Amino acid sequence: MSPARIVPAAAVALAELQPLAEAIFGGGPRPPGWFVRKLAREVVDPARSAVALDAGDVPIGYMLVGGEPRDRVAHSAGLGVLATWRGRGLGAALALAVLEPLRRAGLERLRVLAEPPRRGFYERLGFHAGAERHTLVAAGTGAAELELREHPPGAWALPGRQIAGWREGTWSRTPSVDAATLTLLGGEAHVHVSREGRALLVQRLCVADDDDDASSESRVHAALHELRGRVHRDTAVLLYGCDVVSCVTASLMRARWRVAQTACEMERVLGEGVDKHAAPTA
Repeated sequence: MSPARIVPAAAVALAELQPLAEAIFGGGPRPPGWFVRKLAREVVDPARSAVALDAGDVPIGYMLVGGEPRDRVAHSAGLGVLATWRGRGLGAALALAVLEPLRRAGLERLRVLAEPPRRGFYERLGFHAGAERHTLVAAGTGAAELELREHPPGAWALPGRQIAGWREGTWSRTPSVDAATLTLLGGEAHVHVSREGRALLVQRLCVADDDDDASSESRVHAALHELRGRVHRDTAVLLYGCDVVSCVTASLMRARWRVAQTACEMERVLGEGVDKHAAPTA
């Protein structure tokens, strides 16, 4: 197999990487335009991202990097290599290729979300593990689909204690036609949701806080029960950013919320060296 080369992602049209992303990650049919939406949502910067090309300059892998304005922490928006090219060190080379451009741009750290099988890969590249979080899933229980347009999206700040949440910037870039803010339990809970393909993603859930843990936990269950009742039973409700070590998370799982994904926040301080002999070949 001919050698590959890695170039800044500015050398390609990022929107045209959608077929590559689908070939790498699979996952079945996706809504039209999902990849372009992902690029905008993650604020992917071509100058700070990298693409692997084969001898014919056909993309075979990528490391996409985004970040919030004025934030010193960049975040990965996806690292992947075609199956036929794995085991040659391209994944590690792509991850390492973005570090210097990020450092030169004044960024201090690069954050990735690593599923359990990938933690060792990132650790060998100098990333340090932080919080581990679940994405939980349960089906809606309603007879009709939630009409998002009846609930205009509000500001990220919500009253009460956050139970689960994504990123403020992601919420601000979610198209208003796909987003809604709901008040639940007569004002004791509030939630930001967005349409993600055939699922409804809870981007933030806050409930009224008090000193009684049992009461707070019961309020979370009641709020989610009400939300699911407003969502058609054929629609999955995804609850993002749940602490793995949490009484609330444990109680939701006992109530038959399933774990759809587990990911660990891992960070690499830019400018730190890495033992290249320990770099993975995947």
